[in-house]
Formats: sequence, C-alpha cells, structure tokens
Amino acid sequence: MRTTIRDVAHAAGVSVATASMALNDRDGISARTKELVRNVASELNYVPDYSARSLVMRDSDCIGLMIPEIQNPFYSAIVDIMTQIADEKGYSVILGISGNRSQREAEYIRLFLSKRVRGVIMVPMLISHPDVQHIDMLRASDIPIVFCTERYDDCDEPLVMCDLALGQYMMARYLLDKGLKDFCFVSTDIDIQFARLRYEGFKKAMDEAGITVDPRRVMILNMPRFDDAYAATDNIISDMPEGVMCINDIMTMGIIKRMVERGVNIPRDVSVAGFDDIMFCELLSTPLTTVRQPLREICSKTMDILEMKIEAGKNQSSVEHGQTYLMKPELVVRKTTV
Repeated sequence: MRTTIRDVAHAAGVSVATASMALNDRDGISARTKELVRNVASELNYVPDYSARSLVMRDSDCIGLMIPEIQNPFYSAIVDIMTQIADEKGYSVILGISGNRSQREAEYIRLFLSKRVRGVIMVPMLISHPDVQHIDMLRASDIPIVFCTERYDDCDEPLVMCDLALGQYMMARYLLDKGLKDFCFVSTDIDIQFARLRYEGFKKAMDEAGITVDPRRVMILNMPRFDDAYAATDNIISDMPEGVMCINDIMTMGIIKRMVERGVNIPRDVSVAGFDDIMFCELLSTPLTTVRQPLREICSKTMDILEMKIEAGKNQSSVEHGQTYLMKPELVVRKTTV
C-alpha cells in the first residue's frame, strides 16, 4: 500500500498540515521539524501524490528507463533502441543513470514517480548485493516494472535477457575446438548474475573438455570497465595463456590496447574474445571476435511485456509474474582469435 502524508505525519508525531509544510519547505515551522519530517518520509519511501494535486491532468505517456551507466556503448545502445520502440508505441522515455549507486537509483525512482510514469524498465546496477529497497516505492504505487538484461536477486518481476551462459559456452567451445586449452577468464565479481552466468557457461565447456579451470586463471576486477582491464593486462602478459575471454567487449578492448602497446601479436601470440558485440568491435584495427547479444529483440520483448502490464492496470502483477525470457546469442568470429 502506498505511504500517505498522514502516515508520515503520524510517524513523525506532527499534524498533517505541519508535515505538508515541512515537505514543501514552507515558512512557519523550525528547521529541526523540517529535518525530522523529511527523514521520516525518506524512511517510509514517501512520494507525493502528484495525481491527487492535479486530477484534471491526463495520465502521463512517459516510461522510466533506468540504466547503470552510459559510457559503455552496450547501455547507450539499449537507450537508443528503447527510445525508438517507445516512440513507435506513443511513449516518451525519461532516462535515469544510476552510476552504479543505490542512492542515485533511488533518486531517479522518486523522479519517475513524480513524473507519473506509466511503467519502468530496470537495467540493474553492476554491483554485488545492492540496496534496492527503493523499488518498493514503485510496487507500492502500482507502477509496472520489467527487468532488462538481468534482474536483482529476490525480485520476481519479469525479466528479458540474453542467454549469457549459452553465449559464453559457445565462445569457449569454439576456442576449445580450435585446439586451445589454457585460458584466462576476465570477469568482475562472480556473485553478480551477469558475471556468474558467463562463468558458468565457460566452466561447462571446460568441464566437457575434461579441463579443470585453474582459479589463478580467473581474474576478478573491481568493475567491468576499460580502465580496470587495461591496468590488469600486464598480469596476463606476465604468464601468457593461449586465450583470453572477457565478460564484455569494453574490457576486452582495454586488454587489446595494452597488449598492442606491449608488442603482443593478436591472435598469433594469444587469442582474445569479448562478449556483447558493441558497435566498435568491427572498427578495431583487428576486428574483435565476440558474442552478440540480440539487443533489438531483447528491448522489443521488454517493451511488449511492459505495455501488457500497463494495459492490465490493477491486475498487472499477474502479467508474466516471475517469468524469465532468454534470447539466443550469436557467435561472431572475426580476427582476434585463431
């Protein structure tokens, strides 16, 4: 049930009028009372009911799109595709960029609610064990939610994503079939779903080939970013494997850049493969072998489910509840592997 201003006033021990004045920063009450009321409102996940203030306004035609970052072209591609699809369906998109920070994501959730969005598409943060209590604000307001590319633990809203385990398995299987056996697997925290699933696919292929994964060959970086991978590359070169597999293309490009600087010939000295097939993969001096996520299909299915939930109104919680839709990846072989 949605938290009301009466709930805030009761919890703060003040009148409804005082609570309203505090939340609207009106004169006539002390700074201490304002701070108390605002803290209570934040703890209760209170969001002003803008629709009650302006009943003559029609429903918003906006949807909220939350992404973790914009620097990685993978996420900017999602924004571009989602915006196109939303426009075709008559919606506008309000973009939130969490910066992989729970507090910032919560702030954008409040913004979405203040703008009276019809629904929210969540692309989760790239951190392990995030604080996502703010999602309850959307649920309390009956705002439909659909997860895209992955889902937070303990959330049961529908999810549309690439079959990441299959994609990494396909890449590992391809390189194994080429005769390679010694790999460095470059990842971020494997507790995070998108990293864990890729690792599971890699390990499955290695197990089938009768090869034990050497824990020393599993490199865990703080964040799945270009700079982190670039900085870690000297460690890979110091004990060069036959192949390097990264969980995303942007990390792979960091590794390739440093290897080229060190005089490593790719793929003669080492095969290097990524994941995602972002737009720059074909533009490298040595085009990148990778796994393509079918982003248009993923985004289209996500938007279709969100629209179904919007149209279902009060019954939206039963639409695709708990469902996960896996879209098939594609192996894209270019020039960075044997």
